[in-house]
Amino acid sequence: MARCPECAGKMEYESATKSLICSSCGLSLKRSELDDYWKKIKRQNIDGDDEYQQKKSRRKEWLEWYSKSKAEKEKY
Repeated sequence: MARCPECAGKMEYESATKSLICSSCGLSLKRSELDDYWKKIKRQNIDGDDEYQQKKSRRKEWLEWYSKSKAEKEKY
């Protein structure tokens, strides 16, 4: 059973139009369009995770620098 990328509702196949239709919001997509839509969402999520990891790394580096003594900071 496919899930709607907009509302996560169940999508049902309609043979007359050869498309999947969401029973909750009414979104209608061909199978290839649905696959492309999910790929786009996954790509956006991966990019967001990378950005989150970069921010986390910068924060950790800053905290390490901040916790050093004044003499060690002057070396930088």
